[in-house]
Amino acid sequence: MQKINPFIERSLISFSVQFCEVSYGTLCIAPDDERSTIPAMPFVAAQLLAQVCSWLLYTFEQAIFLQGQCQRLDSQLCGSLTKREREVLTLMCLGYTQHCIAEKLSISPTTVGKHRQHIYEQLGVHCERDALFAAYQSGIFSILDFIETETMCQK
Repeated sequence: MQKINPFIERSLISFSVQFCEVSYGTLCIAPDDERSTIPAMPFVAAQLLAQVCSWLLYTFEQAIFLQGQCQRLDSQLCGSLTKREREVLTLMCLGYTQHCIAEKLSISPTTVGKHRQHIYEQLGVHCERDALFAAYQSGIFSILDFIETETMCQK
């Protein structure tokens, strides 16, 4: 026989604490101490509290996941990038295409492609999106780097 928590037995209403398909538990509202047939808090407030708890728990879960991913990326940082690779990565972060990067740096698009491949290898990633994420998370760039580069490109 399963033992039931006395608080759950005593509760008047309960709400599922879940976000999308993930269930975190149940929020149980006990009766008011003075009036045992009335919940200790209004139904709408309890429903809102359950929803907020769901969002918070989901947010914490995602934050922990992202922190783990960042640590994984940091540990994958195999080596340092050359000055030219940093320039290419900076222009990638600014949204420039491979051809625009080639024009800005006065090199061929094929050379830009080679730099991109080496950047991916050094950061331990396989695509541009992950390279940009890794560059940001590992602290390779600050916002000041982007401002300086953008000013340089406009001259």
